[in-house]
Amino acid sequence: MADDKKNIGKPDRNLISFKEKYEFDYAVKQLQNQVSDTTRQEAKDALTAAAKKISPSEGREKIMRAARKQLRD
Repeated sequence: MADDKKNIGKPDRNLISFKEKYEFDYAVKQLQNQVSDTTRQEAKDALTAAAKKISPSEGREKIMRAARKQLRD
């Protein structure tokens, strides 16, 4: 599971747990660094919208890719 800190490793790194504030904040910060001139709120909104379209179990990179695309459009 993504929110169990005892289960670390490759399977856990591939997921974003939206229940854990620190994981969500880290993903938002990554988006801000990857797409220039993005506010924190814009990054949060894009990440949330991408997560609604793509199941979190499909992986972090797929969600991040969709969020980046949304921010660039």
